[in-house]
Amino acid sequence: MYAKGLLYTPPVAKRGYTRDTIRGGASEWDVSRPFSSYLRTLATLLVHPVRFFELLPKVADMRAPGLFLAFSALPAALVWLLFWGLYPALVALVLPLPLSFPLAGVYHLGALRGRYAYAVTWRVLAYPLGFFLPIVAVPVLGLVGATYAGLVLVPLGLAKAQEVGAWKVVLAGAAVVLLVVLVAVAVGY
Repeated sequence: MYAKGLLYTPPVAKRGYTRDTIRGGASEWDVSRPFSSYLRTLATLLVHPVRFFELLPKVADMRAPGLFLAFSALPAALVWLLFWGLYPALVALVLPLPLSFPLAGVYHLGALRGRYAYAVTWRVLAYPLGFFLPIVAVPVLGLVGATYAGLVLVPLGLAKAQEVGAWKVVLAGAAVVLLVVLVAVAVGY
């Protein structure tokens, strides 16, 4: 009925996606304008998170969120270098993208019986994690940022993207935040 391999079909268009949002365009991080788009994405996550996650396409394309997460590691490494030194900055530069996959797995378990696959859960997690990375290096703001990202942004995003109950993903978020806090205490943060 439709040409094989086409993503933009009438059922997709009926759900409100355009050709740009399928490619990872203006509704999320824009690869062609990394700096201004990064600041716009952070501001939207801070001020209008519900709108951000409502507009986030529910497709399995990992390019835009993956590049956003990799780009977020640059300012995070700079902040970590200023506050904690060279080795933590290198860890902040390299670790976020690989760490996002198991974290998304834990959140996906919390959103069990969600409407979409693991890739959509990972897309939802990538943006709050990128938001959180530079903030966590600042001594007092780190716990506030962890709480906001882990208990507000990710559960809100999962509730919107996976279309599951809010309490289910809030409990998953609380479990992940508790795990992160325990690890932070164990390593001496």
